[in-house]
Amino acid sequence: MAEENQSPPRHQLPKGSPSQRQELLYDPNVATSTHAEQARTLAERIGTATLCTISSDGEGYPYGSFVTYALDDGNPVFLISGLAEHTKNLIEESKASLLIAEGGDGNPLALGRVTLIGDCEIVPDSDKARVKELFISRHESAKFYADFGDFHFFRLTVKSVRYIGGFGRMSWVEGEDWKTSEPDPLIPFSEGIIQHMNEDHEDAMIVICKQMSKAKDTTEVTMTGIDRYGFEMSAMTNDGPRPIRIAFKTEVSDSEEARKEIVKLVKIARKMEGDKDN
Repeated sequence: MAEENQSPPRHQLPKGSPSQRQELLYDPNVATSTHAEQARTLAERIGTATLCTISSDGEGYPYGSFVTYALDDGNPVFLISGLAEHTKNLIEESKASLLIAEGGDGNPLALGRVTLIGDCEIVPDSDKARVKELFISRHESAKFYADFGDFHFFRLTVKSVRYIGGFGRMSWVEGEDWKTSEPDPLIPFSEGIIQHMNEDHEDAMIVICKQMSKAKDTTEVTMTGIDRYGFEMSAMTNDGPRPIRIAFKTEVSDSEEARKEIVKLVKIARKMEGDKDN
């Protein structure tokens, strides 16, 4: 008998009540990056988020606010004003979380998001110059107010991470796994590839879903993500939107290699479609 704490396949739905589970419509062992890598990739790519602090007004309610950030060895750094409510809150209580969510077409719940949890404290003077340079390299407009007297750099030291990659794909990520993970090399190209596929090649993705997954009743498709191992889609079926992941035949490192792999998969799927019609 298998041990109860044995790790599930990477794409297996999380444990929960039977009513919350749905059959995966693709191979659970399909090549993919770890959840730590996916979370790190998402965070590296976006740069804006919701910072949640504990209100210092005595009531203790969570307070959410919009911020920009840059990652410093996996730990988000912020440049925030002393007049802001979140700054006042952090001075009183360092416990905080940061919600980072990707935007895109289609159902927003099919897209990725990550919550970073830890202690957020002011950056010491000895490290301020380095952090300032790092932050401005990510947010150039910050150079106009980075030296204002009422602005300060804070850093969230990540202790744990909650990653949700879309419907049925979620897990907790240990802080050390988060810190040692590397972002995917397709970060500079992913947005353009996704936009191109969704605007010009939905028909090809529908064929891929029908022929290379169990989503045989797919009527609409939106690409939601792409990485060096493959890509992910949200397929509209009779049971609603369902996640689909398709692996490349060969790992890629740039947009041209990704394009070639997608073309290969489309050709294979169309051949499968033609063979079934004959």
